[in-house]
Amino acid sequence: MLSSFTIDLPTLCAVTVFVVATGGLLLLFSWSQNRTAPALAFWGFGYLLGAAGAALMAARGLIPDCFSITGANALTCLAYGVLWGGARCFEGRRVHLFGVAAGAMLWIAACQIGSFYESVEQRITLASMILTAYALLGAGELWYARDRELISRWPTFALVLLHSGFLLARIPLASRLPFPLGAAPVPSFATAVIAFEVLFAAFTLAFLRLAMAKERAELEQRRAAHLDSLTGVANRRAFFDLGAPLVARAVSERRPAALLLLDLDRFKEVNDTAGHQAGDRMLKSFANLVAGSMRPGDLFGRIGGEEFSCLLLDATMQQALQVAERVRHAFELQGFACPPVGATVSIGVAVASESERDLHTLLATADRALYRAKAKGRNRVEPARPPLALVEPLELAAG
Repeated sequence: MLSSFTIDLPTLCAVTVFVVATGGLLLLFSWSQNRTAPALAFWGFGYLLGAAGAALMAARGLIPDCFSITGANALTCLAYGVLWGGARCFEGRRVHLFGVAAGAMLWIAACQIGSFYESVEQRITLASMILTAYALLGAGELWYARDRELISRWPTFALVLLHSGFLLARIPLASRLPFPLGAAPVPSFATAVIAFEVLFAAFTLAFLRLAMAKERAELEQRRAAHLDSLTGVANRRAFFDLGAPLVARAVSERRPAALLLLDLDRFKEVNDTAGHQAGDRMLKSFANLVAGSMRPGDLFGRIGGEEFSCLLLDATMQQALQVAERVRHAFELQGFACPPVGATVSIGVAVASESERDLHTLLATADRALYRAKAKGRNRVEPARPPLALVEPLELAAG
Protein backbone atom coordinates (compact mmCIF):
# COMPACT_ATOMS: atom_id res chain seq x y z
CA MET A 1 0.00 0.00 0.00
CA LEU A 2 2.81 2.41 0.87
CA SER A 3 4.55 1.72 -2.44
CA SER A 4 1.47 2.95 -4.33
CA PHE A 5 1.28 6.22 -2.31
CA THR A 6 1.71 9.18 -4.69
CA ILE A 7 1.10 12.92 -4.52
CA ASP A 8 1.11 15.70 -7.09
CA LEU A 9 4.11 17.86 -6.19
CA PRO A 10 3.04 21.05 -8.05
CA THR A 11 -0.27 20.96 -6.17
CA LEU A 12 1.58 20.52 -2.89
CA CYS A 13 3.81 23.48 -3.77
CA ALA A 14 0.74 25.62 -4.47
CA VAL A 15 -0.76 24.68 -1.11
CA THR A 16 2.59 25.43 0.56
CA VAL A 17 2.68 28.89 -1.00
CA PHE A 18 -0.83 29.60 0.33
CA VAL A 19 -0.14 28.31 3.85
CA VAL A 20 3.24 30.02 4.21
CA ALA A 21 1.97 33.32 2.81
CA THR A 22 -1.05 33.21 5.12
CA GLY A 23 1.23 32.57 8.10
CA GLY A 24 3.41 35.50 7.08
CA LEU A 25 0.45 37.85 6.78
CA LEU A 26 -0.87 36.76 10.19
CA LEU A 27 2.52 37.44 11.79
CA LEU A 28 2.77 40.86 10.12
CA PHE A 29 -0.78 41.72 11.17
CA SER A 30 0.03 40.75 14.74
CA TRP A 31 3.13 42.95 14.60
CA SER A 32 1.04 45.88 13.35
CA GLN A 33 -1.08 45.48 16.50
CA ASN A 34 1.95 45.13 18.78
CA ARG A 35 4.88 47.22 17.57
CA THR A 36 6.79 46.39 20.75
CA ALA A 37 7.47 42.91 19.30
CA PRO A 38 9.65 43.50 16.20
CA ALA A 39 10.44 39.78 16.04
CA LEU A 40 6.94 39.30 14.60
CA ALA A 41 7.91 41.53 11.67
CA PHE A 42 11.05 39.46 11.06
CA TRP A 43 9.11 36.22 11.15
CA GLY A 44 6.31 37.56 8.96
CA PHE A 45 8.75 38.87 6.36
CA GLY A 46 10.64 35.57 6.49
CA TYR A 47 7.42 33.66 5.80
CA LEU A 48 6.59 35.86 2.82
CA LEU A 49 10.09 35.34 1.41
CA GLY A 50 9.60 31.59 1.83
CA ALA A 51 6.24 31.79 0.05
CA ALA A 52 7.84 33.68 -2.83
CA GLY A 53 10.57 31.04 -3.09
CA ALA A 54 8.00 28.22 -3.08
CA ALA A 55 6.01 30.03 -5.78
CA LEU A 56 9.07 30.25 -8.02
CA MET A 57 9.76 26.55 -7.45
CA ALA A 58 6.17 25.69 -8.36
CA ALA A 59 6.58 27.59 -11.61
CA ARG A 60 9.49 25.41 -12.71
CA GLY A 61 9.21 24.81 -16.44
CA LEU A 62 7.04 27.90 -16.91
CA ILE A 63 9.76 30.44 -16.09
CA PRO A 64 13.52 30.47 -16.76
CA ASP A 65 15.57 28.14 -14.58
CA CYS A 66 17.59 31.04 -13.22
CA PHE A 67 14.42 32.11 -11.39
CA SER A 68 13.00 28.70 -10.46
CA ILE A 69 16.35 27.30 -9.29
CA THR A 70 18.78 30.07 -8.36
CA GLY A 71 16.21 32.68 -7.36
CA ALA A 72 13.78 30.32 -5.64
CA ASN A 73 16.39 28.71 -3.42
CA ALA A 74 18.11 32.03 -2.72
CA LEU A 75 14.79 33.40 -1.45
CA THR A 76 14.24 30.27 0.66
CA CYS A 77 17.72 30.54 2.19
CA LEU A 78 17.15 34.22 2.89
CA ALA A 79 13.77 33.38 4.44
CA TYR A 80 15.38 30.97 6.90
CA GLY A 81 18.06 33.56 7.67
CA VAL A 82 15.38 36.15 8.44
CA LEU A 83 13.57 33.63 10.68
CA TRP A 84 16.82 33.14 12.58
CA GLY A 85 17.16 36.92 12.83
CA GLY A 86 13.64 37.03 14.26
CA ALA A 87 14.62 34.51 16.93
CA ARG A 88 17.61 36.66 17.91
CA CYS A 89 15.42 39.77 17.96
CA PHE A 90 12.88 37.99 20.16
CA GLU A 91 15.61 37.19 22.69
CA GLY A 92 16.86 40.78 22.69
CA ARG A 93 20.07 39.97 20.84
CA ARG A 94 21.66 41.86 17.96
CA VAL A 95 20.56 40.76 14.49
CA HIS A 96 23.58 40.25 12.21
CA LEU A 97 22.41 41.24 8.72
CA PHE A 98 25.42 39.61 7.06
CA GLY A 99 24.65 36.36 8.84
CA VAL A 100 21.00 36.61 7.78
CA ALA A 101 21.99 36.98 4.11
CA ALA A 102 25.06 34.70 4.16
CA GLY A 103 23.15 31.55 3.20
CA ALA A 104 21.51 33.18 0.18
CA MET A 105 24.84 34.64 -0.95
CA LEU A 106 26.54 31.26 -0.60
CA TRP A 107 23.81 29.65 -2.69
CA ILE A 108 24.04 32.26 -5.46
CA ALA A 109 27.84 31.95 -5.52
CA ALA A 110 27.63 28.14 -5.77
CA CYS A 111 25.17 28.38 -8.68
CA GLN A 112 27.83 30.20 -10.68
CA ILE A 113 29.77 26.92 -10.82
CA GLY A 114 28.59 24.95 -13.84
CA SER A 115 29.13 21.45 -12.43
CA PHE A 116 27.23 22.35 -9.26
CA TYR A 117 24.36 23.97 -11.13
CA GLU A 118 23.89 20.91 -13.35
CA SER A 119 23.83 18.48 -10.40
CA VAL A 120 20.43 18.13 -8.75
CA GLU A 121 21.89 16.15 -5.86
CA GLN A 122 24.55 18.77 -5.10
CA ARG A 123 21.97 21.55 -5.21
CA ILE A 124 19.63 19.73 -2.82
CA THR A 125 22.52 18.88 -0.50
CA LEU A 126 23.78 22.46 -0.25
CA ALA A 127 20.30 23.97 0.12
CA SER A 128 19.41 21.44 2.82
CA MET A 129 22.61 22.15 4.74
CA ILE A 130 22.05 25.92 4.62
CA LEU A 131 18.45 25.63 5.77
CA THR A 132 19.40 23.16 8.52
CA ALA A 133 22.12 25.48 9.78
CA TYR A 134 19.67 28.37 10.10
CA ALA A 135 17.06 26.16 11.75
CA LEU A 136 19.57 24.92 14.33
CA LEU A 137 20.77 28.46 14.98
CA GLY A 138 17.15 29.45 15.59
CA ALA A 139 16.71 26.50 17.96
CA GLY A 140 19.82 27.63 19.82
CA GLU A 141 18.34 31.09 20.31
CA LEU A 142 15.22 29.50 21.79
CA TRP A 143 17.29 27.33 24.11
CA TYR A 144 19.43 30.16 25.48
CA ALA A 145 16.36 32.16 26.36
CA ARG A 146 15.86 35.19 28.58
CA ASP A 147 12.28 34.21 29.48
CA ARG A 148 12.40 30.48 29.96
CA GLU A 149 8.99 30.50 31.63
CA LEU A 150 7.23 31.00 28.29
CA ILE A 151 5.32 27.74 27.85
CA SER A 152 5.05 27.93 24.06
CA ARG A 153 8.83 28.27 23.76
CA TRP A 154 9.46 24.59 24.33
CA PRO A 155 7.12 23.07 21.70
CA THR A 156 8.55 25.67 19.31
CA PHE A 157 12.07 24.55 20.15
CA ALA A 158 11.14 20.87 19.72
CA LEU A 159 9.41 21.46 16.39
CA VAL A 160 12.32 23.50 15.01
CA LEU A 161 14.68 20.66 15.95
CA LEU A 162 12.36 18.13 14.30
CA HIS A 163 12.17 20.28 11.20
CA SER A 164 15.97 20.39 11.10
CA GLY A 165 16.01 16.60 11.02
CA PHE A 166 13.58 16.51 8.09
CA LEU A 167 15.69 19.06 6.22
CA LEU A 168 18.74 16.85 6.62
CA ALA A 169 16.72 13.80 5.52
CA ARG A 170 16.32 15.39 2.09
CA ILE A 171 20.00 14.82 1.36
CA PRO A 172 19.95 10.99 1.05
CA LEU A 173 16.68 11.28 -0.90
CA ALA A 174 18.07 13.82 -3.35
CA SER A 175 18.41 11.34 -6.21
CA ARG A 176 14.76 10.26 -5.83
CA LEU A 177 13.15 13.69 -5.93
CA PRO A 178 11.36 14.45 -9.24
CA PHE A 179 12.89 17.35 -11.14
CA PRO A 180 11.75 19.26 -13.06
CA LEU A 181 8.54 19.55 -11.07
CA GLY A 182 5.55 18.03 -12.74
CA ALA A 183 7.55 15.43 -14.63
CA ALA A 184 6.03 12.71 -12.46
CA PRO A 185 4.15 12.23 -9.20
CA VAL A 186 6.18 11.61 -6.05
CA PRO A 187 6.32 7.81 -5.68
CA SER A 188 8.17 7.61 -2.37
CA PHE A 189 6.23 7.54 0.89
CA ALA A 190 9.28 8.95 2.73
CA THR A 191 9.52 11.79 0.23
CA ALA A 192 5.84 12.54 0.66
CA VAL A 193 6.24 12.66 4.45
CA ILE A 194 9.09 15.15 4.09
CA ALA A 195 6.98 17.27 1.76
CA PHE A 196 3.99 17.30 4.13
CA GLU A 197 6.28 18.07 7.09
CA VAL A 198 7.15 21.39 5.46
CA LEU A 199 3.45 22.25 5.42
CA PHE A 200 2.95 21.14 9.01
CA ALA A 201 6.02 22.99 10.31
CA ALA A 202 5.13 26.20 8.48
CA PHE A 203 1.55 26.18 9.74
CA THR A 204 2.31 25.17 13.33
CA LEU A 205 5.38 27.33 13.87
CA ALA A 206 3.51 30.44 12.73
CA PHE A 207 0.95 29.98 15.50
CA LEU A 208 3.58 28.98 18.07
CA ARG A 209 5.55 32.14 17.33
CA LEU A 210 2.40 34.19 17.71
CA ALA A 211 1.80 32.44 21.04
CA MET A 212 5.34 33.22 22.23
CA ALA A 213 4.92 36.91 21.43
CA LYS A 214 1.56 36.98 23.23
CA GLU A 215 3.01 35.22 26.27
CA ARG A 216 5.95 37.65 26.32
CA ALA A 217 3.58 40.64 26.28
CA GLU A 218 1.50 39.17 29.11
CA LEU A 219 4.64 38.37 31.12
CA GLU A 220 5.94 41.92 30.73
CA GLN A 221 2.56 43.28 31.83
CA ARG A 222 2.65 41.11 34.95
CA ARG A 223 6.19 42.24 35.69
CA ALA A 224 5.27 45.88 35.17
CA ALA A 225 2.38 45.47 37.61
CA HIS A 226 4.86 44.34 40.28
CA LEU A 227 7.55 46.97 39.68
CA ASP A 228 7.78 50.52 40.93
CA SER A 229 7.73 52.67 37.80
CA LEU A 230 10.25 55.21 39.11
CA THR A 231 12.94 53.07 40.73
CA GLY A 232 12.45 49.74 38.95
CA VAL A 233 12.41 47.75 42.21
CA ALA A 234 9.48 45.75 43.58
CA ASN A 235 6.44 47.80 44.49
CA ARG A 236 4.45 47.45 47.72
CA ARG A 237 2.12 44.79 46.31
CA ALA A 238 4.97 42.68 44.98
CA PHE A 239 6.96 43.05 48.21
CA PHE A 240 4.10 41.67 50.31
CA ASP A 241 3.09 39.02 47.77
CA LEU A 242 6.64 37.67 47.59
CA GLY A 243 7.81 38.44 51.11
CA ALA A 244 4.92 37.03 53.16
CA PRO A 245 5.51 33.37 52.22
CA LEU A 246 9.27 33.82 52.64
CA VAL A 247 8.86 35.02 56.23
CA ALA A 248 6.34 32.28 57.05
CA ARG A 249 8.67 29.61 55.67
CA ALA A 250 11.68 31.01 57.54
CA VAL A 251 9.78 30.95 60.86
CA SER A 252 8.42 27.43 60.32
CA GLU A 253 11.90 26.16 59.42
CA ARG A 254 13.47 28.08 62.33
CA ARG A 255 15.76 29.98 60.00
CA PRO A 256 16.74 33.59 60.73
CA ALA A 257 15.18 36.39 58.69
CA ALA A 258 15.54 40.13 59.14
CA LEU A 259 13.62 43.13 57.87
CA LEU A 260 15.12 46.55 57.19
CA LEU A 261 12.74 49.50 56.95
CA LEU A 262 14.51 52.47 55.33
CA ASP A 263 13.19 56.02 55.15
CA LEU A 264 14.97 58.97 53.49
CA ASP A 265 15.44 61.83 55.93
CA ARG A 266 13.75 65.20 55.30
CA PHE A 267 12.67 64.08 51.84
CA LYS A 268 9.78 66.57 51.74
CA GLU A 269 12.30 69.38 52.18
CA VAL A 270 14.24 68.03 49.20
CA ASN A 271 11.12 68.23 47.04
CA ASP A 272 10.20 71.67 48.37
CA THR A 273 13.65 73.24 47.96
CA ALA A 274 15.16 71.43 44.96
CA GLY A 275 12.05 70.27 43.11
CA HIS A 276 10.39 66.96 42.46
CA GLN A 277 12.84 66.02 39.73
CA ALA A 278 15.68 66.22 42.23
CA GLY A 279 13.62 64.13 44.62
CA ASP A 280 13.04 61.51 41.93
CA ARG A 281 16.78 61.40 41.19
CA MET A 282 17.47 60.88 44.88
CA LEU A 283 14.97 58.01 45.07
CA LYS A 284 16.44 56.30 42.02
CA SER A 285 19.99 56.82 43.27
CA PHE A 286 19.11 55.35 46.65
CA ALA A 287 17.26 52.37 45.12
CA ASN A 288 20.25 51.58 42.90
CA LEU A 289 22.62 51.77 45.85
CA VAL A 290 20.56 49.42 48.02
CA ALA A 291 19.79 46.99 45.19
CA GLY A 292 23.52 46.70 44.52
CA SER A 293 24.10 45.79 48.17
CA MET A 294 21.56 42.97 48.28
CA ARG A 295 22.32 39.26 47.90
CA PRO A 296 20.59 37.27 45.12
CA GLY A 297 18.01 35.80 47.53
CA ASP A 298 17.13 39.07 49.29
CA LEU A 299 13.93 41.00 48.56
CA PHE A 300 13.99 44.77 48.14
CA GLY A 301 11.07 47.03 47.38
CA ARG A 302 9.62 50.51 47.60
CA ILE A 303 6.59 50.34 49.85
CA GLY A 304 5.62 53.99 49.82
CA GLY A 305 6.83 57.52 48.99
CA GLU A 306 10.40 57.67 50.31
CA GLU A 307 10.11 54.42 52.29
CA PHE A 308 11.82 51.19 51.26
CA SER A 309 12.10 47.74 52.80
CA CYS A 310 14.58 44.87 52.56
CA LEU A 311 13.91 41.28 53.59
CA LEU A 312 17.14 39.44 54.35
CA LEU A 313 16.82 35.67 54.57
CA ASP A 314 19.24 33.68 56.72
CA ALA A 315 20.40 36.89 58.39
CA THR A 316 20.65 37.43 62.16
CA MET A 317 20.08 40.77 63.87
CA GLN A 318 23.81 41.40 63.99
CA GLN A 319 24.23 40.68 60.28
CA ALA A 320 21.21 42.82 59.41
CA LEU A 321 22.57 45.72 61.45
CA GLN A 322 25.87 45.49 59.58
CA VAL A 323 24.07 45.59 56.23
CA ALA A 324 21.93 48.53 57.36
CA GLU A 325 24.93 50.49 58.63
CA ARG A 326 26.79 49.82 55.39
CA VAL A 327 23.86 51.16 53.35
CA ARG A 328 23.43 54.21 55.62
CA HIS A 329 27.12 55.09 55.43
CA ALA A 330 27.35 54.56 51.67
CA PHE A 331 24.33 56.79 51.01
CA GLU A 332 25.72 59.52 53.24
CA LEU A 333 29.02 59.46 51.33
CA GLN A 334 27.48 59.13 47.90
CA GLY A 335 27.84 62.81 47.22
CA PHE A 336 24.23 63.29 46.12
CA ALA A 337 23.18 66.57 47.68
CA CYS A 338 20.20 68.82 47.10
CA PRO A 339 21.13 72.11 48.80
CA PRO A 340 20.42 73.03 51.43
CA VAL A 341 19.43 69.48 52.45
CA GLY A 342 21.88 66.56 52.45
CA ALA A 343 21.00 62.96 51.61
CA THR A 344 20.71 60.66 54.62
CA VAL A 345 18.58 57.68 55.59
CA SER A 346 17.21 56.27 58.85
CA ILE A 347 16.76 52.52 59.21
CA GLY A 348 14.79 50.31 61.59
CA VAL A 349 15.71 46.64 61.86
CA ALA A 350 13.59 43.72 63.11
CA VAL A 351 14.03 39.95 63.04
CA ALA A 352 11.39 37.26 62.59
CA SER A 353 10.53 35.22 65.68
CA GLU A 354 7.69 33.27 67.20
CA SER A 355 6.01 36.56 68.16
CA GLU A 356 6.72 38.21 64.78
CA ARG A 357 5.69 35.35 62.50
CA ASP A 358 4.28 37.28 59.54
CA LEU A 359 5.51 40.08 57.33
CA HIS A 360 2.96 42.66 58.49
CA THR A 361 3.90 42.18 62.15
CA LEU A 362 7.60 42.24 61.30
CA LEU A 363 7.10 45.47 59.35
CA ALA A 364 5.25 47.07 62.27
CA THR A 365 8.11 46.14 64.60
CA ALA A 366 10.69 47.60 62.22
CA ASP A 367 8.55 50.73 61.87
CA ARG A 368 8.73 51.33 65.63
CA ALA A 369 12.50 50.96 65.46
CA LEU A 370 12.58 53.41 62.56
CA TYR A 371 10.52 55.90 64.57
CA ARG A 372 13.15 55.81 67.34
CA ALA A 373 15.91 56.36 64.76
CA LYS A 374 14.08 59.47 63.56
CA ALA A 375 13.48 60.67 67.11
CA LYS A 376 17.18 60.31 67.98
CA GLY A 377 18.29 62.67 65.24
CA ARG A 378 17.93 60.71 61.96
CA ASN A 379 20.76 59.26 59.85
CA ARG A 380 21.09 56.24 62.11
CA VAL A 381 20.24 52.54 62.43
CA GLU A 382 18.03 51.33 65.28
CA PRO A 383 17.28 47.67 66.14
CA ALA A 384 13.89 46.56 67.42
CA ARG A 385 13.63 46.11 71.19
CA PRO A 386 12.87 42.46 71.98
CA PRO A 387 10.54 41.38 73.41
CA LEU A 388 8.57 44.41 72.24
CA ALA A 389 5.35 43.39 73.98
CA LEU A 390 7.10 43.55 77.38
CA VAL A 391 9.34 46.55 76.87
CA GLU A 392 6.69 49.06 75.85
CA PRO A 393 4.41 48.54 78.94
CA LEU A 394 7.45 48.95 81.23
CA GLU A 395 8.38 52.21 79.51
CA LEU A 396 4.82 53.50 79.87
CA ALA A 397 4.78 52.62 83.57
CA ALA A 398 8.11 54.34 84.11
CA GLY A 399 6.84 57.45 82.35
